[in-house]
Amino acid sequence: MPTATDKRILVIKLKQPGDVLVSTPVIAALKAAWPECRLAYLVPRGTEDMVSGHPGLDGLMVVDRRGETWGQALRFIRDLRRQRFDLVLELSGGDRGAIYTRLTGARERIGFAHPRQPFWQRHGCFTRLLPRPPVKMHLVDQNLAVVRALGIEPVNPRLQFFWDAAVEQKVRDRLASLGLAEQRFAVMHPGAGWRFKCWTPAGYARVIEFFKEEWGLTTVLTGTRAAHEQELLAAVLKECRAAPVDLTGRLSLKELGALISKARLFFGMDSAPMHLAAAVNTPVVALFGPSGVFNWGPWGEGHLVIQKDWDCLPCGQDGCEGGKVSRCLVELTPAEVLERMAQHFGQI
Repeated sequence: MPTATDKRILVIKLKQPGDVLVSTPVIAALKAAWPECRLAYLVPRGTEDMVSGHPGLDGLMVVDRRGETWGQALRFIRDLRRQRFDLVLELSGGDRGAIYTRLTGARERIGFAHPRQPFWQRHGCFTRLLPRPPVKMHLVDQNLAVVRALGIEPVNPRLQFFWDAAVEQKVRDRLASLGLAEQRFAVMHPGAGWRFKCWTPAGYARVIEFFKEEWGLTTVLTGTRAAHEQELLAAVLKECRAAPVDLTGRLSLKELGALISKARLFFGMDSAPMHLAAAVNTPVVALFGPSGVFNWGPWGEGHLVIQKDWDCLPCGQDGCEGGKVSRCLVELTPAEVLERMAQHFGQI
């Protein structure tokens, strides 16, 4: 058997982009403890930019979660077994991650126990199941619970995100073309993966105006090409009296991270870009609705989370009474948000 530091290790995280990013402290913790280990990550297609380029990774495996042919699946399984992993850490908690864990053939296969876990998972896929983490534990610490189970205590865990020189130059050139190379600016990402996590167009517009009038910050708007985000952004632009720079749908994930790293401030919702801002050490203002801040708040010091102080929160529901609209967000007034920002940051 290889020694601990020589092990070939696979970490499986088959979740959304933000979930993958908040698992990156696992990479640093394993490499700090076992510098000579061979460490690979398995993530879904569309999330790989969250970990690609990480200097602690020796391999990155990407799998399609849907639309995969039998031939592609078999080739992937053969490649998985060919790696001859000694240790697998499954952080996803789902059926597919459990199956891949078993198919590696690794002698050590560690995952989390969870309610109603089927017999075949509990007794067939893992050699060791850890207790389910506490509900009110941040996802960073939930992921690191697997590392701690190996006897490793992470030191100053933080999110990390990397991009190359070409991306850096492209973002700098774009900022220069917009007249922002020497000008302070804020990045606002109004959208989120689901409508019920979004604020109001009027609210975003008042914040953009506040940034310009009170703090002298130009706002750069970012977002995806998803229909609900485009609709929201159009409403924000129509409502706003200031003139933000609109880069929605024009940036790759790597470019978005590089852009946010140069901003004075990030303003957005409970979303993957919020975690990107925390990863690149840009102060965050995050509005939370139904989600638990204790699970998903921006990791690190100095950030501001604004959430209604209601007894029903966090409810974890997709809107109030199944309506896909969260009252805790739509009834959060611009005045409340502006006051909290002014109190927290003072004069930027």
